[in-house]
Amino acid sequence: MDKSNINYLGIIGCAFLYAITSFACAFLGFLSPWCWIVVFPVLAAVLGAPSYLWAASRWQRFGVGTLFAFVLAVVLLVMGEIDVTQYLLMVVVGLASDVVRQVIGTTYKRSILLAYPVLPLGILVWLMKLWTDSEWYYQGAAEEIGADYAEGLKTLSSPWALLLVIALTLAVGFIGIRIAAAKMKSSKKLG
Repeated sequence: MDKSNINYLGIIGCAFLYAITSFACAFLGFLSPWCWIVVFPVLAAVLGAPSYLWAASRWQRFGVGTLFAFVLAVVLLVMGEIDVTQYLLMVVVGLASDVVRQVIGTTYKRSILLAYPVLPLGILVWLMKLWTDSEWYYQGAAEEIGADYAEGLKTLSSPWALLLVIALTLAVGFIGIRIAAAKMKSSKKLG
């Protein structure tokens, strides 16, 4: 794709849409600890796929995943939702997504299909203190939502729960990007 045909504002807009979509999914966490730790990142992986697909199909070079992760990380850092370490880790996940895409080849559709599922793993960085600083996490949850909620989080603080959430996020991210690609393909046929 020619540089002059790239819609940079559209790509930046998609990055902000991805951040807003991810943040909006987090509100499900108020329903239950399972919604916070499992449903939220999985739903965000599905709903973030169309904006990533649109941007990645137009910007066929390194940087889409990094940009998306950077925008989400900045939004969360400014809002006080994450610390600098989490910010950096989230951007590293975006870089990893771009590395996957580069290794496969940015002009191949499968590079988008395999690189995208890595990107929503950055959302788990937002939740990582459940596994790295559990007591702090429980206390914060107890103060903000209640002791029962904090107790529910304890059931999800095991390494097995983390592995389950990683696997689900990767799998659903892959399914989400495939659905988005199928919808984009069918809408091009109609248009």
